[in-house]
Amino acid sequence: MIFFLYIVLVFLVLRFSVTLFNFVSNPKLGNTGRSFTDKVVIIIKVKKSEKEAERLVASISLQDYQNYEILIQSFDGPDVATTANGDYFLFLEANTLIEKGFINSLVYRTAVFKLALLSVIPTPNITGFIANCFYPLNDFILLNLFPLRLVRLINHPAFAMANGACLFFNAGIYRQYDWNQTFKDTNLTALEMVRSVKQEQLKADFLLGNRLIYQEERELDAAVFSKRLMLNFSNQPIVALGYLVLVIAGPIAMALTLAPVFLLLPCGLIFLSRMMIAYLTAQKPIPSILYHPLQMISLTWQVIHQCWKSFLSVFKSKN
Repeated sequence: MIFFLYIVLVFLVLRFSVTLFNFVSNPKLGNTGRSFTDKVVIIIKVKKSEKEAERLVASISLQDYQNYEILIQSFDGPDVATTANGDYFLFLEANTLIEKGFINSLVYRTAVFKLALLSVIPTPNITGFIANCFYPLNDFILLNLFPLRLVRLINHPAFAMANGACLFFNAGIYRQYDWNQTFKDTNLTALEMVRSVKQEQLKADFLLGNRLIYQEERELDAAVFSKRLMLNFSNQPIVALGYLVLVIAGPIAMALTLAPVFLLLPCGLIFLSRMMIAYLTAQKPIPSILYHPLQMISLTWQVIHQCWKSFLSVFKSKN
């Protein structure tokens, strides 16, 4: 038991260190304040109809960026980028909203660092009790486990991470490698897109939206949310279950076996981690801390449910 508690504490310290690195490095998309004239083709992905994109299109029309073209694409439809003519391709999910300066900031970042792909995590717009119990989990796990700055600094596929809600491509490179056909044929996720970019020894970046792009999380389908959650564990059920043991079962074991004085360190690390993540994701710190136990219960249910589905799928395929 003591050995297990040491492992839990070490893992907690490592997670805190990653969160601290993200907090100090502040991996947010900056609002450059500069203006560009490159043509940006905005491809909005919808599930059923164009009506899903009405609010996003309205937010685009309020942009200070002038040279853009909007195309609507179904998730299952052909890639419309093949017929588009522009300097950059911006893929957005329909449940996102963008603020003034967003497109200029994307162009500036991509040009300065000579990026082939820039992925941005939308700032979550979370309302309601149930939503607060579920939707902050993705950002919590990601910022606890992955140093976002390393996506750009280390050009190796192992350091790949992305969010499919916002993908910004250099159109010339996109056409050169014929990525539209590659992604269409293999149904690559956003994460695999970044890995593909890095395998070609090209540069990618992954940043927080910094209130320049929002996502209406209440409109996010529960099944989609669960799949995104598992992407943090590379879709590996064993990894996800191991995370549960160390992050949830471990602290419970500590609380049951250790004297209160020895709980100050783990509780303090969890408290500070939640505070830093709330700052990075533009959430309120105190509610984030109060919701933490409920979010851990939600995480347990989501992971076990998805792992059970994966095991059933494997079992059925073998029989």
